[in-house]
Amino acid sequence: MATSTAGLLAAHVDADEPIVFTQMPQAKVVRPSRTKPIAVRFDEFTLTRLRALAWRRNTGYQTLLKEFVVERLYEEEKREGIIE
Repeated sequence: MATSTAGLLAAHVDADEPIVFTQMPQAKVVRPSRTKPIAVRFDEFTLTRLRALAWRRNTGYQTLLKEFVVERLYEEEKREGIIE
């Protein structure tokens, strides 16, 4: 004998009481990090220049630094014939 959900609710819930449905907690999705934190030391003058340039470009200085490294790697790999 098949019983519907509505039939089960009607049999077990008092009609005068509101039915409260609770939401299941969301499972936390843990994604692997695409970047690895490292420590790089700069003299104060270089860091000040980097921050000033980043401010003028409306970006973070760490983001700008990563862009510089990626661009330079590309140029060096191209020069060495690693990539075409």
